[in-house]
Amino acid sequence: MYSRNEFLKKATNADEKLIISKVIDRINLCIKRHEMTFTDFLNPTETAFVYDLIKGITDVNFMIFGGSDECERNMIGFSPEYMEISESDFPIMAIKVKRNIKFSSELSHRDYLGSMLGMGIERDKTGDIFIFDEYTILFVSESISDYIGTNLTKVGRTSVKTEVLPISNVDMPKKNIVEKRSTVSSMRLDSIIGSALNMSRGKAQDYIKAMKVNVNWSLVSSTSHIVKEGDMISVRGKGRFKIGEEGRMTKKDRMGVTFLMYV
Repeated sequence: MYSRNEFLKKATNADEKLIISKVIDRINLCIKRHEMTFTDFLNPTETAFVYDLIKGITDVNFMIFGGSDECERNMIGFSPEYMEISESDFPIMAIKVKRNIKFSSELSHRDYLGSMLGMGIERDKTGDIFIFDEYTILFVSESISDYIGTNLTKVGRTSVKTEVLPISNVDMPKKNIVEKRSTVSSMRLDSIIGSALNMSRGKAQDYIKAMKVNVNWSLVSSTSHIVKEGDMISVRGKGRFKIGEEGRMTKKDRMGVTFLMYV
């Protein structure tokens, strides 16, 4: 069992203390009862904070998932070290929302979120909202899915119809992944971001110093951080990409690298 007080020493504010307390409770419950446990939905900053907190823990397995690979808001699931955890284990359901496109105006992310919060639902019970041409997908905690499915009849002033679906039945349009080949002077984070996103190294350093860059769920503030093949990098407001295969050195001492760009 893990001491909550030891982990609380890593908190810098009241919000972090609350997150730590909840996460350690989930971990200890997992160990005590030999069963899977899950956090509520966390935003990207909270997810990165928790990941740094638990990445060295060996007594449990953990997985980060929000209903789809595209999600920014995620739950973290824990399982005993002898038990595998998968996406299908997460207590997440999808609400498919349809409106009459011909006779209603466009609805925004804020409209959908506001309607759910207006029903008395807490933000940490709701995940990402994906708006497509013909329908919208709301990822929510399983515990409130039936309530939303029954009571969400309007978004703003627009009448809607809902359908509660297991996440395995959700038809999510796939994001395109474009392969981009380039060369870099090194595998430093600033060099990689500059090459992948077509910006100067100085501009890339500005994003890193402004705490807008995550590498594998962790916020990175060092411009000289070394990345490697398989790392997922996200730059707030600019996009995300994965480091593909590292190539050979060129005659000009530059390294070939492949970027998998999410567009």
